[in-house]
Amino acid sequence: MNGQPQPKQTLWATGSIPLHAVDQPPFTVPVSGATPAANETAPRRHPSAIPELLSRPDPEVETAYHLVRRSAMLYGDKPAIATRQLLGTKPVRRKIVRGGEEIEKEWMTYSLGPYKYMTYRQYSVLAAQVAAGLRALHLYPRESRVHLFATTSAQWLAIAHACASQAIAVVTAYDTLGEEGVALSMRQSGAEAMFIDPHLLKTVRRPLLEDQAVRVRVLVYNQASHLPIPDAEMAEFLSSAKAARPELTIISFEELRALGEANPVDPTVPRPDDTFCIMYTSGSTGAPKGVPVTHGAFVAAVAGLHALIQPAVTQEERVLAYLPLAHIFELVLENLAIFVGATLGYGHPRTLSERDMEPGCPGDMRAFEPTVMVGVPAVWETVRKGIEAKVAKTPLPLRAMFWGAVWAKETLLSWQLPGAGIIDAAILSRVRANAGASYLRFIVNGASGIAPATRRLLSVVLAPMLVGYGLTETCGNGALTSPLQWEIGNDAIGTIPPSVEVKLVSVPELGYFTDREPPRGEILIRGGPVIREYLDNPEETAAAVTVDGWFRTGDIGEFTPTGHLRVIDRLKNLVKLRGGEYIALEKLEAVYRGVACVQAVMVYGDADCTRPIAIVVPSEQALRSLAKGAGVNVDRLTEAALLADKMGLVTATQKVNRRALKEKYAKQIEECMKAQ
Repeated sequence: MNGQPQPKQTLWATGSIPLHAVDQPPFTVPVSGATPAANETAPRRHPSAIPELLSRPDPEVETAYHLVRRSAMLYGDKPAIATRQLLGTKPVRRKIVRGGEEIEKEWMTYSLGPYKYMTYRQYSVLAAQVAAGLRALHLYPRESRVHLFATTSAQWLAIAHACASQAIAVVTAYDTLGEEGVALSMRQSGAEAMFIDPHLLKTVRRPLLEDQAVRVRVLVYNQASHLPIPDAEMAEFLSSAKAARPELTIISFEELRALGEANPVDPTVPRPDDTFCIMYTSGSTGAPKGVPVTHGAFVAAVAGLHALIQPAVTQEERVLAYLPLAHIFELVLENLAIFVGATLGYGHPRTLSERDMEPGCPGDMRAFEPTVMVGVPAVWETVRKGIEAKVAKTPLPLRAMFWGAVWAKETLLSWQLPGAGIIDAAILSRVRANAGASYLRFIVNGASGIAPATRRLLSVVLAPMLVGYGLTETCGNGALTSPLQWEIGNDAIGTIPPSVEVKLVSVPELGYFTDREPPRGEILIRGGPVIREYLDNPEETAAAVTVDGWFRTGDIGEFTPTGHLRVIDRLKNLVKLRGGEYIALEKLEAVYRGVACVQAVMVYGDADCTRPIAIVVPSEQALRSLAKGAGVNVDRLTEAALLADKMGLVTATQKVNRRALKEKYAKQIEECMKAQ
């Protein structure tokens, strides 16, 4: 199936999405005629993927270049990109409680201008100019690679689309990767150019200026970054770079664009089997791995997710973009937004709310007023705790009114009774207005699992929460909640995108069998978006990809009676304790993250532990409030946990970096194990 399915006419493309399931099951079906192997289920697909999997969102979209070109032609004068200019930063001192004492700490506050908009036609011109600038710097189609090591921004996306128009592959790495990880990606990929934010220059300084295996000869920095560095620091870097690498060309993004404007070139149209990007994993459990993604695989991924949300979205959507573009889910979703003609508004985690803004300057949420927002569990837990903390400070009658409204709305939705909209408009809409979320139609959770209680509360108070499941190796395709299949209290993820098929394989040693009810086993995924190999890593490829193209996710799943996929465990993070008990580390972490006193947590266990150990970053204010109410000395509450004063050891999508945390706290973990 090369093109997209015929559009489904729906009443839910504008306004609020339905607060109950509209589509009827089955939401996935077994592939007819497929004979399951021993200890496996038959492959399952989305009903529209019978007999063929979906490979393109539109018959004319073969590559990322064609995707942008199509949107420029269809939506020419419609706003495509919205950005804010950094007007200035200001350090302020705030009082916080640490170690039982009230201390002052310096925080940075931001002043940003209003959102300014770029049309689809203007964005297409920008990408073409940047592409011509790269060619003028002697970067060549199907030969050169451009490394993107920066926070999410319009410039990041423009570089990626510029490269796509010249059949130049991009290399992506999380901006939190650290010197060792980014150096590996620079060496292994052989990138000749790099796009970077100024504040990350210190991270690449040594490999860029000293590592002879690094081939980068062009460095493009984002002069519009919201995380600038002092002029003296920039001048010192430029001086050192010139002395160490006189052949290195250092140029700003704006200078690159102007260079291209003065030296235009025609596109070099990529082929579907050309590499679009090499995406490096976060390295949370080991060394980062390079995942090559072809243009064909990427547009198939866009097609798969688009088919599931198509009935509920239009070109009027306003999508707040702030998660790392080095994460496949964000990259696919931003290109999906461009495909449907939506407007992407760029923000930053530090400026989403007014907390770190100058007085009178709105945060990104309030300034942009998104209709769709994507987040990760750490973001949504912060939002939930923020709502609960504000409600807790209100008088008792107002608190009772809020929680009564939440209970009433959730109950009415569970029983599919009328009246939820009245309660919402009368009470809960005020909470959304205070959060700058009045226009939200739905929200999306990605990257990892979220606590069911958080999912339910935010679905009731803010907007229905859809959940996505996928991996870098599957281009973010695995399962997704369809807006027309959403139900309150449904803890499954959702249906399978029509671009892939899924099967389960028994894991007897952990007690998961596909010949029992319900069938349970490791999730394997196959289809156009799925990886064929890791970059220069045949051992990892052989371990992860079967000879017939199935990718082993390492996740344990089951299908609900309606055909939705549910992830119930993770093989890599299932550990066996000394007594023979298996525990799921991520499941425990999801539960503990929902506790008001917990800001961040990593659960550790191995065969030498009789019970698991938690490395906790507490929410000190909540912890002290709890201790005061219980009449307990707060310092005694911390004896059973390791308190990290500063986490700093998570990936860009706020996943726990287990390897780094284990190394950092090896001594304390050992002491806890000895005390068991």
